Amino acid sequence: MATICFVKQHDSPFGSLWSSWTDNGLYSLNWDKRMLNEDKRMPPSNERALSSTKQSAESLDDQLANFFAGLSADFECVKVDSYRWTPFTASVYKQCRKIPSGATISYKELADRAGNPRASRAVGSAMARNRIPIVIPCHRVISSSGALCGFSAPGGLRTKQFLLDLESQSLLV
Repeated sequence: MATICFVKQHDSPFGSLWSSWTDNGLYSLNWDKRMLNEDKRMPPSNERALSSTKQSAESLDDQLANFFAGLSADFECVKVDSYRWTPFTASVYKQCRKIPSGATISYKELADRAGNPRASRAVGSAMARNRIPIVIPCHRVISSSGALCGFSAPGGLRTKQFLLDLESQSLLV
């Protein structure tokens, strides 16, 4: 388990979002505070690391506020902690972060982009385990038929549709 050094609460239309941070970046972003594993919380390695982590958390807060207001948001600037990701999972998440806001791709297309065209089910598993939704925009990944499927955040597919609609609106602003 990663050692969490900082936790921040963020506002969202679905209630509070909680980000947890390690010295290496954003570890998780979750609507369920119980998922934070605060028993694994430790002080940062030094004050400089804490200051940098707090700045990153504030930057994420600003981007989330923009996102939920239907404005343009840049989550590429958010450094993520890849603790316990396999090389395949890291590749999937890296490619997922490249999907433009307001766009969708299929699990198969994401598997292609991640370098393993026959791994659509593995991509689905990686999306289901994504501990940093929105920053790693798993809501932009849909079935080959174009149907929404597989979203584990509160509200499930309604939330996925809401996030996609929100991004579509931000393209009009």
